[in-house]
Amino acid sequence: MNDLLNPDMRRSVIIILRIYEENLRQTEAWLLGMETNGILYRRKLNLSPARQQAALKRVDAALETIAVLAQKVGLNPEEEDPAGLIRGDMSVDWVNLNDILSRKTERYGDVNSELESVLDPLIERLAELAMEIATIFRSDSAS
Repeated sequence: MNDLLNPDMRRSVIIILRIYEENLRQTEAWLLGMETNGILYRRKLNLSPARQQAALKRVDAALETIAVLAQKVGLNPEEEDPAGLIRGDMSVDWVNLNDILSRKTERYGDVNSELESVLDPLIERLAELAMEIATIFRSDSAS
């Protein structure tokens, strides 16, 4: 059955199904009660038990369907190293952090004269740490 998809089709199907499976697994985690308590956010799914069970049934059905499809067209799991994802996220965070330095916030209105001394050193430290984290996950230094 591996001849059903040409290499480009195979790559496209794998990418779309992988993204869908990742989303389904994240949904499943939330439905099973996963909570996240960060410094600046809290996440907890608020859904009635009946809707929770209905959603879980559909998530399970979707995961089973992906498994059947993968078996029928010969798609195997690929081991993925999240280092590149982490590096990319940290690089984006570095850009975003630099975008909220005091001198750049004036586009939102008048800037308090004390903001630079309070905000900038901490934002610069966070940006520096983001870049350091990204560097740790460079492909030549990931080992």
